[in-house]
Amino acid sequence: MSSASFLLAMFLVAMFIVPSIVGAIVEQRVRWVPKTTAPCQGSIEECMEEGEFGMDSESHRRILATSQYISYKALQRNTVPCSRRGASYYNCKPGAEANPYTRGCPSITRCRNS
Repeated sequence: MSSASFLLAMFLVAMFIVPSIVGAIVEQRVRWVPKTTAPCQGSIEECMEEGEFGMDSESHRRILATSQYISYKALQRNTVPCSRRGASYYNCKPGAEANPYTRGCPSITRCRNS
């Protein structure tokens, strides 16, 4: 009879402990679930800006620091730096080469002789 009372006591203890453990696990999982935000009600541009520029300032600064400079013409709104096909953005004169520097020509790229 003592083994039956021991099993009954263990069962009752388990009935009280297991729900609290399960509750703690569920609560911990809920903390890691990302919060959903309301859908953007603005224009497409405004909604895209929220995700695009929603990064921290350090990574944003690193992305912007990849280039040495940007021209003032490129900063103007609704303009194309140079609309001539194949021309360089910074040298938009007729006959100007888009890529004036020379590179090596390894056999794997099968480039033409200039």
